Amino acid sequence: MTPWRTYADPAQLDPARSADEQVLAGRTLRDTVSFHEALTGSPTGIVVPLVGLRDITGVSAVESDAGSVVLDVLDVDDALPGPWEWELRRVAEGLGERSVRALAEGYQEGVAAVARESLHAARGRALTIASRLGRGYDGDGYASAARRLVGKGARPELRPDRVAARWQRPVAGRVQLTDLAREFAQYRETVAEPVAALLGHYRPVDALESDDGRLLVLLAHGDRDVLVLEALPVTASSWEPRVGAWREGSDVQRVLQARETIPLVPLLMPGWSTSPDGSVARAWARARGSGQVRDTAGKSGSRRRAHDAGVIIGLVHALGGDAGMLSGYLGRSGRFADALVEAAGS
Repeated sequence: MTPWRTYADPAQLDPARSADEQVLAGRTLRDTVSFHEALTGSPTGIVVPLVGLRDITGVSAVESDAGSVVLDVLDVDDALPGPWEWELRRVAEGLGERSVRALAEGYQEGVAAVARESLHAARGRALTIASRLGRGYDGDGYASAARRLVGKGARPELRPDRVAARWQRPVAGRVQLTDLAREFAQYRETVAEPVAALLGHYRPVDALESDDGRLLVLLAHGDRDVLVLEALPVTASSWEPRVGAWREGSDVQRVLQARETIPLVPLLMPGWSTSPDGSVARAWARARGSGQVRDTAGKSGSRRRAHDAGVIIGLVHALGGDAGMLSGYLGRSGRFADALVEAAGS
């Protein structure tokens, strides 16, 4: 086993080693670090993007711009590189034994699915798998999210009750558009040129805020063509006390990178701003559907959800880390599920 390095360092892949060689290295690593040791206190040293999932509800269905429903990780703003074992164990701790086994099996499948894919083609393969899994779920896209959040009056206006439900916290009030103008202009300066040009055809007509710094901004072109943007406050990752601070720039850069690379369907129109008083940095994007899971009766439904969540977590970890080595280490053995059940219950 190579010496463990700082968790916050980005994962580095040796360009001289093939995927098959990485798989073999992972199998060899299993002889040194058992599944039980890896999951209970001696990580393998394989670094992945820790998204910050606390349970399987963090994996849900969204509708892509192409119209297909994709199972995906919804909230990635907590992402920070670290040991794959920590996230998987945390998600498993809230599940029953059979669901933990389904989670473990799904995770093995997700990692293995892209382990031998070329790096530039792996995301396409992951999207195909996520789309196939998503057929059993009700996905929520941008258009449906916007319809719920915007009232149907003569003039477009955000609905505070629906926004509060989205944020799961009260709306503090409406933002004066004159106060919003400077910050919106700053956001426009941070986006890609075609996006900035598109935004120039819209005008801000309404904005709501929460007491913790969230913004929902409604833009309009005329009265019927509306665009909803969401700006969330950027803070240090909750993983930071365990894995160390982000070393590759500011937390705003960390969040923007995560939003564009970690979800299988990236957030659109990403950018950033600071509040007028400079106290809050915010990451902006077009509002994303929240995702709804179709009710599935019985324990078999729970196991299916756990399995599908495991596949998606495995895909995300593999795309952001050393997929070959992680796949070689996990293999397809049922002993991994046994070890995760034991670790989740300890």
